Amino acid sequence: MSNPARTDSNPLLNPPDLPFGAPPLDKVKTEHFLPAIKVAMEEAKQQVADIKNNRAKPSFANTIEALELSGQNLSRITTIFGNLSGANSSDEMRAIETEISVASVKHGNDIMMDPALFKRVKAVYDDRANLTLTPEQNMLLEETYKGFVRSGALLDDDKKAELRAVDEKLAELSTTFKNNVVKATASYQKVIDNEDELVGLPDRVKAMYKNNAEQAGQPDKWIIKLSPPPIDISEYSENRALREEIYKARTNIAFGGQYDNRQVILDIVAQRQKKAELLGYDDYASYVLSERMAKDSKTVMDFLDKNEAVYRPAAEEFMQKVQDYAAKTDGLADVKPWDFPYYARKLKEETFQINLEDVRPYFDLEKVLDGLRKHAEKLFNIELTETKDKYPVYHEDVKVYEVKDKKTGEMIGLFYADYYARPGAKSNGAWMSTFRNRGLSDTGENEFSIVTNTCNFAKPTEGHPTLLSLDEVRTVFHEFGHGLHALLAEGNYRSLTGTNVKWDFVELPSQLQENWAKQKDVLDTFARHPDTGAPLPPDLVKKIHDMENFDAGYAGLRQTFLGKLDMKWHTTDPKTIKSVEELEDGVIADTWIFPREAGTQSTAFGHLFSGGYAAGYYSYKWAEALEADVFSQFEKKGLYDRDTADRLRATIYSKGGTEDPDGIFTEMMGRKLDASALFRREGLLPAANDDAPQKPKAPHIHRGRKFG
Repeated sequence: MSNPARTDSNPLLNPPDLPFGAPPLDKVKTEHFLPAIKVAMEEAKQQVADIKNNRAKPSFANTIEALELSGQNLSRITTIFGNLSGANSSDEMRAIETEISVASVKHGNDIMMDPALFKRVKAVYDDRANLTLTPEQNMLLEETYKGFVRSGALLDDDKKAELRAVDEKLAELSTTFKNNVVKATASYQKVIDNEDELVGLPDRVKAMYKNNAEQAGQPDKWIIKLSPPPIDISEYSENRALREEIYKARTNIAFGGQYDNRQVILDIVAQRQKKAELLGYDDYASYVLSERMAKDSKTVMDFLDKNEAVYRPAAEEFMQKVQDYAAKTDGLADVKPWDFPYYARKLKEETFQINLEDVRPYFDLEKVLDGLRKHAEKLFNIELTETKDKYPVYHEDVKVYEVKDKKTGEMIGLFYADYYARPGAKSNGAWMSTFRNRGLSDTGENEFSIVTNTCNFAKPTEGHPTLLSLDEVRTVFHEFGHGLHALLAEGNYRSLTGTNVKWDFVELPSQLQENWAKQKDVLDTFARHPDTGAPLPPDLVKKIHDMENFDAGYAGLRQTFLGKLDMKWHTTDPKTIKSVEELEDGVIADTWIFPREAGTQSTAFGHLFSGGYAAGYYSYKWAEALEADVFSQFEKKGLYDRDTADRLRATIYSKGGTEDPDGIFTEMMGRKLDASALFRREGLLPAANDDAPQKPKAPHIHRGRKFG
């Protein structure tokens, strides 16, 4: 008998016949999700029951691979929900988000804690030496078995019940944390009555604030919001009181008030510690890192300590220069954190004789995206073609591109680009996600990835296109680097392809792409003056390169501080933590330069408390060391050297988690990591001596580093 739910009007259960299985994003409504998930969950349960109750001897095909291919409808539906809840949410969606998250955790635990099912998995795993499997199949078997163990399959019934409760509570808490940040960000606005208060701000920024006010029905005013982040106020406003207010508003996101995340954080770390102990680990960091390249907390802390030893002297020297400059120019004796970006920008511009606003017109977002397309096509021998009305989208701002392999003509992916801020609907920051990973469908077809990039740039206003800063250009390249990791993926198993790699490897493909965004040959393809069409002048390009290392120590120390803050949260016994403020203040005192002046970093630190970076934020610097070494090959052989680029695609971008990341890196480089490549690139270690830190000099010509 057919299931009537399959023939109703719910587009999630009965999706329209769209090319390549693209999601019906124009038809999906909030009310479709709960009934669709309920039906898909029952279907997935039956698929798992069929595997568990199979009377045939457990084998790779009837157990491990069958599990991998089960539940694909459920995954498709929950993935759509997850992407929309991040990029285009609403109060109605947020109202059901916790219910969906907890239900998904319960469903997952029903599978991973099922003793009869685990018995079959273990039987295949224990017989692995006698099986004839491909390397990818071996990896799937290994990861499937470890996934069960790490989910509590070896625990007794009482501890399984405890772990279930912990996982469900964590799902609830992380959703609360994320939504508190979104709502707290959207709740703030600063109404400006007098344009004189905006002194120093570029016209494009004032136009955006004027547009905010007009949309709010206050055409004679200006309204500052926290999304997109008002970074320009920090860097350009001559109004110190305004700089302070906006700085404190940003650091007070979800700190106190209606959307306070402080107790949420304390509850999250307590539950994570309980989970780690149930699974036999000393702390949550130990649990997480046992499945990372770093392996353990000592390795991570040694890595961060080495970074601090190199970065701190340069950071302190830079800080002193900024303080001296503020005292000299404005008689300011006490530089606060809301002053630092303003004077650092002015010092940089004066030192290198550059006006960063003169550079911005060359970085129209649309032209940057065109340059990014040309770069990716040239590097990886692919073709991206924008489509019109062929694939449904969830918002009019979203564009869809078809991605093909030039050599074979084969479609290898769809790319959805969503770059503009939507306060209250879109989470903060920039990220990559997928609607579908590369791999086998339940009918045996190997389907390509459907990938998204989401950012929060200011939307164009009349007479003012979206003009990016240098950092924002690199963000575009960075996120597309993640996208390419999924688009270029090869393999049969979706849980292993694309970005499904060890977390301290996942930022390598993204951060690597930032390097090309700084090269003259690449800049010449998109950095054009809006009036004359002339490329970015050579003297400006040189100045951009000259100033690259000017604040390398400061930026590196900032990332090191965030990595240590993360590790502190996940190696400290939660029972000893008195408050969010006290823990963070301790890390600041040990590692950072400025004391805390308002709220905390932690209460809006989504990477740690609603993302996947808990005990993993160090991976940005870890992967940066990897990518600096990889890019050195292109510096030696040419930015688009065909052999090097083809090897890059065939290793780092195509293999995903189908092989061990150390092996993939070695295959790409022909050797192990040169761990000092990053410090040399930043001018902090001399080429001839990897041990002695060297203070950077300005100006210093340099090719490439990542801004935090």
